[in-house]
Formats: sequence, C-alpha cells, structure tokens
Amino acid sequence: MITNNDILDAIAAMVEQAFPGEPVYRDFAPSDFERPSSLVELSGGTFYPNFSCGAVEIRPQVTLTTFTKTDPYHQQDTAELTRRQMLLVGLFLPGYVRVKDRAPRVLDEGKLANGLDFASVTVPLGYTLSRDEFMELQRLPGMGTLHIRQEVTTHG
Repeated sequence: MITNNDILDAIAAMVEQAFPGEPVYRDFAPSDFERPSSLVELSGGTFYPNFSCGAVEIRPQVTLTTFTKTDPYHQQDTAELTRRQMLLVGLFLPGYVRVKDRAPRVLDEGKLANGLDFASVTVPLGYTLSRDEFMELQRLPGMGTLHIRQEVTTHG
C-alpha cells in the first residue's frame, strides 16, 4: 500500500536527483531557507469511492516550487528560473511516478505558476486502493497484555 506521504518522498528524491546538492524542503520552507532550493508539498486533491468494485481512487495534487538566488534587490535570473521549472515538468514526462511497488499516473493537465522569485509546477496524480488497503490505515494495533495491580484500603 502507498500513501500520499510515500508519493511526496518519491517526488522529493526525484527533485534531489534533478538538482544535486541543493536542499529540497517538504511541506514548508523555513523563513531563512537556502537558495537555490526546491519545495515539495501536497496542495490538495480529491478521492472517488467506487462502491461497486470496492475501490477508492485517490487523486493528490502535488506542487513543486523552485527558487533561485536573488540579488540585493530581491531580483532573480528569470531565464534560470524558467529552466528550473522546465526541469521539474520533465520529471513527470514518463506519465507516472515510481513509488514503492506502484506507479501513480499523471492525470489531466498540470499548472505552471511564476512569481517574483519562484516558479512552480502543480501536477495531479492518481492511484487506486482497494477498500481493504484503505481500511488498513484505520485499524489500530492490539493493545497487548495489560497488567493491573489493585489494592483495597480502608480509612478509619
């Protein structure tokens, strides 16, 4: 079974290969983050239970943001930012992401965004879990053996 966290781990590893030696942040970048660097985060998603076949389709939306060095006026090299953004797009060109023994597929169209000092790629992915796999997340481990020592005291 895979989870969205497994997908984020796999994508972070892909980004580390694309930009060796640079930090890759998960979920949040600290206020004093290094540049150049990248951020991988789960930015939304949907799920579709299929009651007839006992499956749940999970569609997480992952956003990858890349940052370049800036000058004292907080200006960046726009051409370098665009190059880095295209490298991030290229990570998804096979049409899937290898995650453990599964391969969530790239769905629909992704989105590109550019800011003053960043560029991002948002990609919707999809994978299906059987209802049994999905329910594993809700099962709690057995409590095991509990030893209780009771004492009776009387007052007075």
